Amino acid sequence: MIVLTTYDRIKSIFPTVVHRSEDASGDYIWYQAHDGTVFGLPKMELSERERQLLEWSATPFVTTRDPRQEKWQDRLLTDSYRITQPFRLLSLSLHYQEPESLEQFLEILHDFMPEAEIVVMTRHHVEIIEMNQLVDLSEFEDVLRAVASDCYVEAHVIYSERPLGVLGTLYQQHQTLRPFARLSTKAYPASQLLYHYLLEDHETFAERLQLIEAVYTTLDKTNIELLEALFAHSLNVSHTAKALFMHRNTLNYRLDRLYELTGYDARQFYDASLLQLIVTLHKSE
Repeated sequence: MIVLTTYDRIKSIFPTVVHRSEDASGDYIWYQAHDGTVFGLPKMELSERERQLLEWSATPFVTTRDPRQEKWQDRLLTDSYRITQPFRLLSLSLHYQEPESLEQFLEILHDFMPEAEIVVMTRHHVEIIEMNQLVDLSEFEDVLRAVASDCYVEAHVIYSERPLGVLGTLYQQHQTLRPFARLSTKAYPASQLLYHYLLEDHETFAERLQLIEAVYTTLDKTNIELLEALFAHSLNVSHTAKALFMHRNTLNYRLDRLYELTGYDARQFYDASLLQLIVTLHKSE
């Protein structure tokens, strides 16, 4: 059975479609499908009727003359930009009735987190990149509740923190997980949603592991033994170090290295739960 991707289905209808990763020259309208797929179509080839039909299943990207916005959009949509310091990515799905509500919402965000890069991807999708200063997430949720009340904007939020890493890879993961974040004014750790995603019924085992391929390949025998010992001792670092005949500082160093390799900190509950599931899937391959 051949399973067509979203891009394959679009190409069967619009042969001139291009993927965002391609070096497309010319004047294109860019869209994002519900599963996060980004594609472009030549403006001159689309009728108004075709544009309307497309917007039923995809959202046009916000085009801007702001070079900084364009730069960050490109960084999110490619896998070539690597951040070499700790950062956090927050992906917001927005729901509102009045068009001016988006502008009010963005003004509040800029006031609340002036150090962050706030990137408008589509009318209903905003990405936030924090590096030098991370806001308190409980305060962030308070702001979202106030905005929902005052500006009639509701936001579903997914976030990930990383010691360093490729921004685009994390962005693509968030796009796949966005449908799992259903409660408004709540910030979901991506690792929590990814755990539930991996438990979903997918076409193939490989499809289930697609989002965690990079993590999956780092889990060699040594790392798996380390994680299993940590799980067996309820994430207690001191007890785990004793069981492994290892100094606590040495264990913490190894866990720090694992965090840098995978992006998940086994000392944190949601990350540890996800890593335990990945180890289980790793063994059942």
